[in-house]
Amino acid sequence: MTDIDKALDKVLDKAIDDVLADVLYEALTNWKEHPEKSGIFSDLDGTLSKIAPTPAEAIVTPEMRKVLQDINKKYAVVGIVSGRDSTEARRMVALENLVYIGNHGLEWLEDGKQFYVPEAFNFFGLAGNLASELSDIFNATGYFVERKKLGVAVHYRQVEDKEQAKARIEEVLKPMLAKYPLKQAEGRYVIELKPDLPVNKGDAVTVIALRAGIERAMYLGDDVTDIDAFQALRQLRDEGRLQTVSIAIASDESAPAVMQEADYVVQSVDAAEALLRWMSSIPRVR
Repeated sequence: MTDIDKALDKVLDKAIDDVLADVLYEALTNWKEHPEKSGIFSDLDGTLSKIAPTPAEAIVTPEMRKVLQDINKKYAVVGIVSGRDSTEARRMVALENLVYIGNHGLEWLEDGKQFYVPEAFNFFGLAGNLASELSDIFNATGYFVERKKLGVAVHYRQVEDKEQAKARIEEVLKPMLAKYPLKQAEGRYVIELKPDLPVNKGDAVTVIALRAGIERAMYLGDDVTDIDAFQALRQLRDEGRLQTVSIAIASDESAPAVMQEADYVVQSVDAAEALLRWMSSIPRVR
């Protein structure tokens, strides 16, 4: 391919992206024109924050924080939906008066108060023992064991041979899954043990959206655990209970299923910020 061909392809790709963006923005006009009856829910890592080598290094930029702050002043409900603990999500975003849903829907912070799915109380104390045991096993360079309130996650993003790392983690977790009432969940170079309860991000978003009495809800996400939220919104739409839209944030690491299950796709965290900036009535930069 010549340099001219590459340049033409780049122009064509941008033109396609612009057309798709215009379709998405048009679809969200009702959200923007009626914020008092609309809700915005979003995953955190990989959606509002760029993926970092370890969870502790991830940040929400001041620019993104300002956009979220402006949105929260206009929309009926704004929810951050994360696999992190809700308290950790709040620390990272550093804004009050948002709903912070943590541990994939098992617990949340609202109006400064902590809430849990009732069955989750049975799992308190288990995470600490598991995190200690796994930290002793995965103490090599590249692994990171994240302790949560209700579970534990083993990150292997920095391990050179990721396929081998994943296989090793799964082998170690196998007897733990047999011994404890836990289930395994996978994300972008992370494998997690969490309570074996029939609750997910979609359940949490559904409950909060319906309770808020809104007419429309949108959800942004980038990972396989966000598919539950995409599917939940689609069901609410099919049932005629809410107008909904789901938006996937693409990356080189994105699982194809995430793109397939979403109504629309944007190409980066920066594109997600631009969309939210437009939703907050700040002039869109093209």
